[in-house]
Amino acid sequence: MSKKIVLLTLVLALLLSAMVVTSSAQPRTAGVSVGDRFKFGDVTVTWSSNDPNASKVWYGMDLEWYNQTEWMSGEVTQVSGTNVTMQSVLHFKNGTEEISGGWIDVDTGEGVNATLMLISADLNENDAIYASGNYSTWLINETTTRTYPGGVRETNHINFTYAYNYTIPPDTSIDYFYSMNFYWDRATGMMVEDSFEMRNQTGEYLTAWSMDFKITESNVWVVPEFPRLTSIVLILVVLTTAIVIYKRRLLKQSILYS
Repeated sequence: MSKKIVLLTLVLALLLSAMVVTSSAQPRTAGVSVGDRFKFGDVTVTWSSNDPNASKVWYGMDLEWYNQTEWMSGEVTQVSGTNVTMQSVLHFKNGTEEISGGWIDVDTGEGVNATLMLISADLNENDAIYASGNYSTWLINETTTRTYPGGVRETNHINFTYAYNYTIPPDTSIDYFYSMNFYWDRATGMMVEDSFEMRNQTGEYLTAWSMDFKITESNVWVVPEFPRLTSIVLILVVLTTAIVIYKRRLLKQSILYS
């Protein structure tokens, strides 16, 4: 994926490096195949500030750049074991595009331009998203169901929330808050939703912004998925109907030639 897409996730790893936890030994597998495509078209950016010196660039993330992004897509071009190569396209509101390539090892977390966009398939609550490296301390908070194009999907969710306040002598108060949410499709490991929220109040000045994007389409989920029991019932109904039709034809033939 593009460096600009994943920059918003990479820079936050440094902010969370102090959060040390035990990683999981869950086996890692690539849940995508060559030709799988994912498109993110629901990009939303909000910004407000009464601080004349406030910047829309936060830890290297240019919010105005993201606000000009109309959609972004990724296509799997190669899969070798746990190593996945992807090509991404960023389409801006002015009609221009940026095309770039990247790769990620969904086991080790090593990669270029695709980190966090893809993790191992079939991870569970308390599993680390990668087995080693900086992100091996990131554990899945929960596996939950959410609705995306193509139907209801099992997703792996991580949330980080951080807040603090203090006073700079003699009387300037600082109140800071940020929250991040990441959602990956459990079956494929592809990120399907990402959201950030930040508020920073220093004295009378308040700056607040948010950003999120969601998956809007994928050739992996062209047909909405039915629950397993529903699928079995549907198959039985189709088979029963076919058998009845076949028996009626045999009966007609036997009457005709009797």
